[in-house]
Amino acid sequence: MTKVSLTKSLLHTTDNYIKALEKAWIKYVSDLINHYPRDYEDRTNVLDTFSYINLKEKNTILVTLISLDTTRTWNWKLLTKAVLEDKSGFMAEAVWFNKKYFWANVLSSRWKKVIITWKVKYEYWKVTFMSPDIETDLTKLEWEIVPIYPDINYIPWNWIATKIPLLKEYFEDIKEVLPSKIVEKYKFIDRKNALLKLHFPKSKQDIEVAKFRLAYEELFEINYKTLSKKFESFRETEGKSLAIPLNSDLIKEILSYLPFSLTNWQKVSLFQILKDMEKNHAMQRLLEWDVWTWKTIIALIVAIHSIIESRKISNNSIQVALMVPTEILARQHFESIQDLLFKYWLSSELLVWSTTEKQKESIKQKLSTWNVDIIVWTHALIQETVIFNNLWFVIVDEQHRFWVKQREILESWLWNRSWLIPHNLNMTATPIPRTLALTLYWDQDLSVIKEYPAWRKTIFTKVAKNEEERQQIELFVRNQIEAWRQVFWISPLVEESEKIDLANAISTFETLQAIYEPFKVWLLHGKMKPKEKDSIMKDFSENNISILSSTSVVEVWVNIPNATIMCIEWAERFGLSQLHQFRWRVWRWEYQSYCYLFPSKWNYTDRLKAMEMTNNWFELAEIDLELRWPWEVYWVRQSWLPDLKIADLKDLELVSQIREDIEDLFSK
Repeated sequence: MTKVSLTKSLLHTTDNYIKALEKAWIKYVSDLINHYPRDYEDRTNVLDTFSYINLKEKNTILVTLISLDTTRTWNWKLLTKAVLEDKSGFMAEAVWFNKKYFWANVLSSRWKKVIITWKVKYEYWKVTFMSPDIETDLTKLEWEIVPIYPDINYIPWNWIATKIPLLKEYFEDIKEVLPSKIVEKYKFIDRKNALLKLHFPKSKQDIEVAKFRLAYEELFEINYKTLSKKFESFRETEGKSLAIPLNSDLIKEILSYLPFSLTNWQKVSLFQILKDMEKNHAMQRLLEWDVWTWKTIIALIVAIHSIIESRKISNNSIQVALMVPTEILARQHFESIQDLLFKYWLSSELLVWSTTEKQKESIKQKLSTWNVDIIVWTHALIQETVIFNNLWFVIVDEQHRFWVKQREILESWLWNRSWLIPHNLNMTATPIPRTLALTLYWDQDLSVIKEYPAWRKTIFTKVAKNEEERQQIELFVRNQIEAWRQVFWISPLVEESEKIDLANAISTFETLQAIYEPFKVWLLHGKMKPKEKDSIMKDFSENNISILSSTSVVEVWVNIPNATIMCIEWAERFGLSQLHQFRWRVWRWEYQSYCYLFPSKWNYTDRLKAMEMTNNWFELAEIDLELRWPWEVYWVRQSWLPDLKIADLKDLELVSQIREDIEDLFSK
């Protein structure tokens, strides 16, 4: 549509209204046309008696306005009350608050017919309309369905409803944006008619047809941009990545060395990754599920299989890089993979900040001359001069810490002397509903491990609802410390803020020292230097510290096998995904683990109720998506992500169907 500016002559309005629209970024005709109704009032069935009212829905009823009075409440609010009479002579009440100009506009309609529209309450043997819409112009009965628009900068919806018809001639300029094959496949009406039906519906079916067409369009726009990036990557890397056939016998042999059996969903994810490796373009895949569901073991099996099989294809085996966010986690991964690597005589190295300069140079030399099969290192070192000779597979752990731009920078540092472009496997433990993951991780295929290992115990979670319950929890924590268990104690801030009155790690640290003397309490926060943080976590992992007072820096830290209690101050200030990350830091199979949430002013929110209700992160993620706008939940407000006006990101069936349609378009 050609950009036509909104003017006061076009809308028959004043400069103040035009300025208010501009402040809301509604400057052009197309902007106002794309300001969709938030609801509709069905006036095709106008009632005339109160006995037909539906208490669960909005009702439109023709009544007589008997009386209208206004008073002030105890807190000086303007209260307007009306007495209404239906055709049968039954009475009802309507109530409005702070309607400054209401009296003058409606007063002249006393003892006349008016149209009332809204939901009703029935209590104390009385029907009451709370702040209903009232229409004194009975010609409005000719309206079939009335669109209700979101207010714009205090401009009321009914003002907007009177201006949209003035733009009708501009609907002719609306162009189709969906591919013709998609329009034909679903027999969609064109975009122009969809918008006409949305703003000027003749029936409920008009609204349903228009909404489905426009919801598809919104989700198509997002997913087309994302999938085009993925297919562009496939084209650019075609023939530049070594294809390695799946050797099922080798996989069975590797699995036989594991001290446990993989779950069914782990096997599915493993198979998906190995099938990607058979293609000669670079894999882009996200492996997601909860903390401690053995995502890393899946990546290790793929790495071992790929290195061994690559030797059958070429003279030189490929190299694998495992990147993790912290040094102590890198050490944990490095130590845990040694037994399995030793069985196949595969070499490995650990490259972290504390590695001496001499050792770093030695490791870098080995990487550039094929003398290392697998390197485990931290993200912090990605900017150093590290050159691989034949890097073929890159595994990024805790990938949820890095979004689109950060990941592009991360991958651009992977310098490779060979012609190979590495496959990428990104792993995240952040609970993201499948629909949101498909959208946010736009250039990757998705593998989900949907079940927990059977031997894991459920975490007991409780919200302290008063001071007495908190004291009981503190006594229980002391009892656990005396039994040599350890505790994480999380606070939202590092230091006190005059503007934000939140619990903070430093004051909590000082309080805990007094409460739990003589046990050792220590402090950890993000302002510390990396070496200092690693040193503290090392002491904590060796049980030299009983309680760690910390900020959210522990969210992506290592497993501390003896830490069985997680306490969180001002818990309502954290998102569900963060609370869940904290809680699973104490998930154990040997000991029972506990998570205690301390809200401010004993604020027992829906989010905290959900934490008590379930340990399943997928259920929590869906609840979080219900409670908050999806871009808020995962801190991913990106410029290319539009606000969804009609579509629902939770509609997995529609999102999946759209992605299939787009992939079909690209494949052809």
